[in-house]
Amino acid sequence: MSRAQTVVLALLVLHAMLGTLCLVIARGEHKSPALRWWGWGVLVYAAGLGAALLRDLVPPAFALTLANSLITVAPVLCAMGVLAHTRYVLPRLPLDVLVLATVAILSVANFGRVHADVVNLVAPTPIAVALFVIAGWKIWRDGPPEARAASRFLALCMFVAVGTWIVRLAIMGVETGERVGEQEVDLTIALFAIMQMVNGVATTLTLVWVDVRLMQADLARVAHTDFLTGLPNRRSVLLRFREEAGRAERGQGGFALAVFDIDRFKQINDRHGHAAGDAVLKEVARALGEAKRAHDVLGRIGGEEFVVILPQQSRAGALDAAERLRNAVAHSAVVVAGASIRATVSGGVAFYPEDGEDWDHVFAVADRRLYDAKRGGRDRVEPAALIDRRATQTHAGKPR
Repeated sequence: MSRAQTVVLALLVLHAMLGTLCLVIARGEHKSPALRWWGWGVLVYAAGLGAALLRDLVPPAFALTLANSLITVAPVLCAMGVLAHTRYVLPRLPLDVLVLATVAILSVANFGRVHADVVNLVAPTPIAVALFVIAGWKIWRDGPPEARAASRFLALCMFVAVGTWIVRLAIMGVETGERVGEQEVDLTIALFAIMQMVNGVATTLTLVWVDVRLMQADLARVAHTDFLTGLPNRRSVLLRFREEAGRAERGQGGFALAVFDIDRFKQINDRHGHAAGDAVLKEVARALGEAKRAHDVLGRIGGEEFVVILPQQSRAGALDAAERLRNAVAHSAVVVAGASIRATVSGGVAFYPEDGEDWDHVFAVADRRLYDAKRGGRDRVEPAALIDRRATQTHAGKPR
């Protein structure tokens, strides 16, 4: 076995391992179309290399046609994997026609022995170059924002692969035209196979890096988002509260915290079922979301309770904003199983730093005012100015 054949065999084994790794990862809990397409592309490329190594055991025309046909298909699958992280979709019909045309050219050249060496060298390259340039450009421009650095490094790897193929094509073309010795050709094939190994590993690992960054972003969203309503959860709201408290301490003005609770929510669940209760929660979240200002922070902190952080609001402005939010819910409805369900909320408003200098104290004051609103008749916001600073008390037997 020559030096070039040995290195190509190593290239085959490496790509078979990389492709298998991608398929295994893609079948895990985090389903990844990108890694699945890429994995199949790498495996098809490895199969093409394997077919090329068999030309001493089977008719060369058959082996070379099969090998280069597989090598033509491989970049199509790989490009689809990269583009799975963008909104761009390859035009399948023109692409299928180009692939079939390339396979036909390879078949005619190898079986008809018409410039077979040149055709086998050149024919698979244009499709691979075009697809990797397109995929690299798209992932550079439109890759997932959560994985911007990884996407751009992936694009660079693809551009390096394109450059490698073009240089290989140029050097092999010169060597073919000048009829250089087998040793020089053997060395050229070996060197470019090594470069292909390096680029294959780099590109595959970078694609995995993109997926890892997306998984991390998903985990962060799960950790900070309420599953039912899609709103920030208690942890996320608490972080935003601390950010606003930090701004207030730097002299950028105080803020208000409004707490809302759906009135008689237990009765909704008992009368209409928990699915209807969930629908009501989502409708209340929608109504509050549409009524708040763009920079207000709305979250669900558990059960039927919502909070809104109102930055840079005066006492009167915060109460007006809370009343607007309450009114938005009162004028909304959700239809479940043919029944129109209307919900109302009661609210309480507290102010930072007047009512406390941390979450526990400010929230306790707003929560106490919320239940004063419940006792006052529900579907109302308790005017914070009328509530004194009583100590926090438990709410056993509070009206819901």
